[in-house]
Amino acid sequence: MDSSLFSFRNALRALAILSLIAMVAVIGVNSVKITKSNEQIQKNQLETLTQTLISQASLSAGDMIVGQDQERLLKLTNQLAQDTLVYDATIYDAEGIRLASSDSAKSVREILGLDTPLETARIGKQQLVEPIIRDNVVLGFVRVTFENGRLTAYSDHYYRKSDRYMYTMVGMSFVAGFLLAVVIRRRPKRQGENLLLKDM
Repeated sequence: MDSSLFSFRNALRALAILSLIAMVAVIGVNSVKITKSNEQIQKNQLETLTQTLISQASLSAGDMIVGQDQERLLKLTNQLAQDTLVYDATIYDAEGIRLASSDSAKSVREILGLDTPLETARIGKQQLVEPIIRDNVVLGFVRVTFENGRLTAYSDHYYRKSDRYMYTMVGMSFVAGFLLAVVIRRRPKRQGENLLLKDM
């Protein structure tokens, strides 16, 4: 009877250990999934924001190219570059000839860092090119360079903060489980004094 009870307790203990390992693994996997999903959300938001901005610039530039309004094209590129998220902006005609660019604009070659070791000049920058189309005819192109660090600064801070909270709660749950086990642990019963053997 005692041996069967002992083996049953061992089986329960082994089951509890396996369950604990499984729970730790699930928590770890889910934590990684949450972090990855946050990164994907950030990427999608970044793509939506940049695409919206450059699409609006393309629509505005179409009328100016048709009207051959060089002054307004130059004003548009400088207005785009004034945005804290934008590094520079340039507008080209259909043949790739530059029509207007912001004051601080650099060439595509410089932005891509083709003349620097390991293309270090392009680190932290993202270029988008949008065709300027009017009546199904390509009139030109808008090229905007974005500062990735500024684009993601707020969301990076938010997601990192969210991750810290998540990992803190996971750690606290393990500590709480350990303290609960200490509190409810059975203490061995003290054997009473055998009065028959006391006088012997």
